[in-house]
Amino acid sequence: MFKREAVFPVGRHALYEKNGYSAAIRSGDLLFVSGQVGSRADGSPEPDFEAQVRQAFANLEATLAAAGCTFDDMIDVTTFHTDPEAQMDAVMAVKTEKLSHTPYPNWTAIGATWLAGFDFEIKVTARIPSRASASVSRRNPPTMWDMASLGYSHISVAEPGRLAFLSGQIAAAPGIDAVPDDLAEQATIATSSLAAALKELEATAHDIVMVRVYVVNATTEAFGQALVPLRALFGDAMPSITTIGVQALYRPEIKVEIEMVVRLP
Repeated sequence: MFKREAVFPVGRHALYEKNGYSAAIRSGDLLFVSGQVGSRADGSPEPDFEAQVRQAFANLEATLAAAGCTFDDMIDVTTFHTDPEAQMDAVMAVKTEKLSHTPYPNWTAIGATWLAGFDFEIKVTARIPSRASASVSRRNPPTMWDMASLGYSHISVAEPGRLAFLSGQIAAAPGIDAVPDDLAEQATIATSSLAAALKELEATAHDIVMVRVYVVNATTEAFGQALVPLRALFGDAMPSITTIGVQALYRPEIKVEIEMVVRLP
């Protein structure tokens, strides 16, 4: 049975002791990294936003290194932003320096109202390359929108264990030039991309392990609209699901984003 093992980087910053959490947890060949922020050694944030993003990536790199990993071992990346529209250019500039070559990890970007005094946070799951069989493969099927041009992948498959992590899907697909304003239409398009990913992976809804649904300015009615196409996709399958209200997503016109983890048959 796998045991939970805490991982800390050399010269870990004060936030871990102050708030009582670990930089990362190792379970088997998977490393679950806590959200990394642009904190200096005393736990305070870098005042300049770009410097804060660079420090967050540096803290992430140090945490990965403590487990014997690099950026190339990242499977699933989630970034949190207090003002995505204004901040994304600076984030992408740093990201391009740090993750400069293919294959890229998958990515979900979330707008948040509070990050404990910080303006950027990056959370990842990585594969620890402890055995020759431990590897990560990336997929960007042509039936899904061109995420590779942004420097990320739609699907990352972790071996062994056969877990596939999907980037958050939005109202984007081949042949769709404009994002519809209607939330239900956006959810339908995003769900169609999830269905395309399942087909690419030769999986079904019964292989879905986890789903997260992010809705901007969420209400019960809005979540209800987002879940209608998902229920059709699930059929009689009953995956775990988490619904989260956020203040913004990747672009201002995006109202819903859905990410998924699948166990491959």
